[in-house]
Order: sequence, then structure tokens, then C-alpha cells
Amino acid sequence: MSSLKGRITALVLGCLAAVLLPLVALSYRFTMEEIDELGDARLAQNARTIAALVSDAGTPAADAPLTVEAWRREHGRQPLTVRGHPYETQIGFQYWSGDNRPLLHSENFADVPLDAAPAGFADIQIRNRHWRVFTLLVDDRNWVRVGERYDSRREIARALAIEAIAPLLLGLPLLALLVGWAVRRGLAPLHVLAGRVAARRPDQNEPIGGSILPREIEPLVAAMNGLFGRAGAQLRREREFTANAAHELRTPLAGALMQLENARAAATPAEREQALGQAERGLARLGRVVGQMLELARWDAAPAAAFERVDLRRCLEEELADLGAAAADKDLQIIVEADPPARFVDGWEPGLRVLLRNLLDNAVRYGERGGRVEIALAATNDGRTRLSVRDHGPGIEPALRRSVLERFRRGQHGEGSGLGLAIAARIAELHGATLALDEADGGGLRVDVAFPASRG
Repeated sequence: MSSLKGRITALVLGCLAAVLLPLVALSYRFTMEEIDELGDARLAQNARTIAALVSDAGTPAADAPLTVEAWRREHGRQPLTVRGHPYETQIGFQYWSGDNRPLLHSENFADVPLDAAPAGFADIQIRNRHWRVFTLLVDDRNWVRVGERYDSRREIARALAIEAIAPLLLGLPLLALLVGWAVRRGLAPLHVLAGRVAARRPDQNEPIGGSILPREIEPLVAAMNGLFGRAGAQLRREREFTANAAHELRTPLAGALMQLENARAAATPAEREQALGQAERGLARLGRVVGQMLELARWDAAPAAAFERVDLRRCLEEELADLGAAAADKDLQIIVEADPPARFVDGWEPGLRVLLRNLLDNAVRYGERGGRVEIALAATNDGRTRLSVRDHGPGIEPALRRSVLERFRRGQHGEGSGLGLAIAARIAELHGATLALDEADGGGLRVDVAFPASRG
């Protein structure tokens, strides 16, 4: 794209031209109309003048019409105002008797017949020239005709138009320079803003301000400040994530290494098997933490795939099948209640499966042995779909329910990495859904996820 300065300058000059050129055209048209009106009035006045002069001087001889010759200037002789003017050939006249005999005419109208034009104003061609003539009936007997070539009128109009346009044409370069200077001055705050942005450090995220910035770029500055704020928050989250991840990975890794050392130094096979089993459990926890961290990083990238219509009931049944063995080990009873209208939601099926898996895994992991896990899918009155997962385990204290949705935050009885609910909350956010924690009826934890109304 061309420079903003050149673009604004071209637009300003184009707007001026769009306004001035039609005005010049209209002015030329109005000027021609006025010149034609004035010329017609002069023709009528000349006709009456000739009629009056002929009447006072007497009628010329009928057998020899009087011809008035036009003056022709000789180069280097008297000035035009003394002898005449070359434009005399562009005007002419005739005087006819009542019996249609020419009595008096100018040299250039000598061969123009009386019926060449009707009484009044008319346009005629004389020797391939366009003339404007006025024919007057005098005393209901004689005829007077005067004419003027359109050339003279157009030359007057062109002269007036040139006088009007010449200053504009001469002033356009100066106007372009002034507009360019004004635009450059007007865009100076953008250069100031660019300098401020260029001078910022990567970790400098405070808002850009200043009274020098005009109102027109305040939306841009506000958007940039919002971007800086989001980038700063994202950077802080990444730093916290890195620090927490280092801690979460260091602990099981150090424990596994210690147990391996214990197994190497064990005196009996039983002690060796015990140390190796503890090392295996530590490595399993480490693998689970790494998997959850990768899953969270995946959903932090906000997938760009388009939403599709997902069968949430089918996804729920398949995830429950995968957790069947873990639920059977704890003798848990899984109860599912699903309304048919709440079967479908709009979203990404892989993300919804991860959300269901984490919520169900938490319910199975922390549910009391021999208890129940209750799952409900219901449609609300406003068309939303609500998913509820209830267990009857220790639950989460009300003061901790908000914090456990953050990364690496555990409840009072938490033994995991503190990422399961954070991943579920992030996926719900990407789907425009809300995730809330509450106490289940009869004790335990209830997780409610409210999805937006389906468009399909």
C-alpha cells in the first residue's frame, strides 16, 4: 500500500478537483448563457438602431442597394480603435423593403436571402459559419436583419473561462505542496507514537498515553494498550507455568531417582522390589504431569478449527467406557441422565472429549469407595446445554473453588498436578461455556458446565 501521506494528499486533491471541475463547467455554461442573452439583446438593439437611422435618412434607392464594406486593417498603420476592428467581419446586417427588395446590407450579408431565417431570433449557416441572427419587421413594411457569428461569443466565453481557470491551474502545485505539508504536520503524532512503541522493551507492558495523541488515533492506542496488557498477562502466565512446571517435574523425577538409588543399594529382593515399585509410581505421575502440561499447552494455542455439531452423549458414553476399569476398582456406580434435546452442542470434539475425560477422571479418582458418580445432560429454558458431574467424595472448600481452576492449584485433598480442572476450564472458555464448582447434594463436588445454545 502507498504511504498514508500520499494517500491523504491524493484524496484531498481529488476531492478539490471533484468539487471545482463541476463548478468550472457550470460556470462556463452559465457564462455562455449570459453571453448569448447579452448578444441577443445587442442584436435586437442594433436592428432597431438601423431601422431608426434608415427612417431618418430616407429610404435608399431601390435600384442599387447600398453595401457597407468591412474595414480591413493594414499592418503597421493606424491603431484599431481609430479605423476599425478585424472582428467587423463577424457581424452583419440587412435592410429589405416591403416588396422584398434589398436596400442596404453589410458586405458579408450581401448574398443572404430574406427567407434564410424567420422573424425573430434564429440560427443559420452562412458560408459554413454558424450565425445568430435577429430579423425585425419595421412599420409592417420593411425588414431589418442583424447577425453575429458564434465564434466571437465563444471566444469571449473561452477568454473568461481561461481567466477563471488559469489561477486555479497555477495554484494547484502550490496547493499540493501546502496540502502535503499540512498532512505531514497532521500525521506527526503517528511518528511520535511509532517512536514510543519502538523504544519499548520486550517486558514493558504499561499502557501508552500522552496528551499529544489526537482523538482520532485513540482507538488504535486503546487497542495497542489492550494488546500490551494481554501480552503481559500471557507472559506472566508463561513464567508462572514454567516455574510451576519445573517444580512439578522436579519432585517426581527426584523421587524416582532416589528410589532407583535405593533399589541399587537394597540388601534384599523385597526391598529392591519395593523401591522399584515406588520409582515406577513416581515415573507414572511424572508422565501424567507431562501429558497434562502438553494438553494445556495445546489448548492455550486456541485451535483455529471451525465448530462442528458434536454428539455430546456419544462422547460421554465412550469416555465412561474407558474409565470403566477404574470405576470398577472403587466399586463406583455411574448414573447418567440425559435429555434428548441436550444431546448436541457446537464445538471441537477433541476438546470436548478432553473436558469430559478430566471431569470424569476427577470424579472417579476422588469419589468415595462404593459411592456414586452422577452425570446429567439437560437443556435449559434459554436453549443452553448443561452438563453436571457429581461425586460424593471430600469435595472442595468454598474458599478454594475459584483457585483450583488455576494452573497447578490443588484442593485440600488434592494429590494430582493441579492441571485437570484448569484444562477443563480452558476448554470451556474456548467453547464460550461457563464452568462452575459447587457442593453436591449429600456432600461431595458438583461441576456444572453450561454450553451456549446450538446454532444447528
